Amino acid sequence: MAASDHQPSSTTTLLTDGTITHTHHQHGETQHVARPGEADTQAPYSNTQTPPSTINHGTNNITPYTPPTDVISIFVVTFDSKEGNVLEWYMPQELALEGIEFRALISGAHTITSDFIFFRQGDYYGVACYEKLTIISDVERGARMKSIGVIVSNYYAIHQHLEYLAQQVRNMVVKPGDYSGLEEYYLSRKASIPSSWDTPQKVTHQLLPPTVIHNLTPVLGEGIFHLVKFFGEQLIILWKATLLCKRILLFSPPPIGPVCGRVHSISLLSAHSTPGLPTQLLRPLFYISIADMDLLQEQHSYVACTTEKIFEEKTGVCDIYVENQSVRIPGILRRVLVVTPEDRKRLASLHHIARSSHNCIVDFRRFFQDLNNQIFSTLYHICNSDSAVMKDKDIGAIGLNPRQDKAFVRELAMTHGFDLTVSKASWMCCPCNS
Repeated sequence: MAASDHQPSSTTTLLTDGTITHTHHQHGETQHVARPGEADTQAPYSNTQTPPSTINHGTNNITPYTPPTDVISIFVVTFDSKEGNVLEWYMPQELALEGIEFRALISGAHTITSDFIFFRQGDYYGVACYEKLTIISDVERGARMKSIGVIVSNYYAIHQHLEYLAQQVRNMVVKPGDYSGLEEYYLSRKASIPSSWDTPQKVTHQLLPPTVIHNLTPVLGEGIFHLVKFFGEQLIILWKATLLCKRILLFSPPPIGPVCGRVHSISLLSAHSTPGLPTQLLRPLFYISIADMDLLQEQHSYVACTTEKIFEEKTGVCDIYVENQSVRIPGILRRVLVVTPEDRKRLASLHHIARSSHNCIVDFRRFFQDLNNQIFSTLYHICNSDSAVMKDKDIGAIGLNPRQDKAFVRELAMTHGFDLTVSKASWMCCPCNS
């Protein structure tokens, strides 16, 4: 993992007298946190308090806050020393949450103290916050680990629940078993259970408005400047792979939250508004585990992340395996996914956007949307022409390399059903042969 991904570690410990200590390992200092029930002005709000983000602080004409009704389910997952990951509590009881205990509590969570996880549950998205508390207990083997999460009907507002979930899981590891606040949160925000919950539907998403993309950035976007710097030329490989609807899996040791951000950013690389094509070429699955093998085998294309190294050997469920900055491409794709001089100019433009744009996530998405629209529009035009032949000059006109990108253009046409022929490479110098 890049140096910028490492953060100072810390350990929270529950002592036998009920005192909690929080140790920052970077400096070796120990900070006292209030005992349960002790006055503490810095303590998180209680289960029954309104999250700070929901309070109107205006001095005049305070408008009552109406929370969004987008929570399909709320749940608590815990690690049991005998049974492993367990779904401890959830609402509503009639909803089946198969596999949620493995999506909301990641493999390797014991190595970290906190994290957040995005995942898919059926055709809907969920988010969970994780916390580990070191305790003096033989039953729990010295550590209490829990995740609290929600499944929502509106992916684009999912970030609004993070602050509340993070606070509640901190409270829950200290005082487990009290679900009253979670129940109240669910009842004030509950959405009706979708009729399609047990019947997978074809997923299509509308194009994200710029304001929505910007709102998701603090949660899922680690920063476009960092993303471009982190992947470098490999970002071009990932862009072309998303257009070809490949299956992309990112591996990283915990924490997985920042990697969920990369999944989100990679899913934006295939943005387009071309009529006749699916609005979403690549399905973001976010965190997956070995328990999701059946799900992955059903996927035509996706981008996901995992903390389980065993997926490096499961070549049948992913086309491209990414570990840190290393993008591993199987031999058959290496001649298709290449970085050309034109791509390096594109990357330089992205660096400029990342450094200078005030709202670079929106500009980042627009950059690829405009580029993808130009490519797909040209393929439509050539497909409907009399000759239906894409020549070198046509490839060059859309910013691709007439020689090195031929295999990519052929694969792109086949992937999306464009009935055209890409002209064979010409080794003559005369430009009239293009």
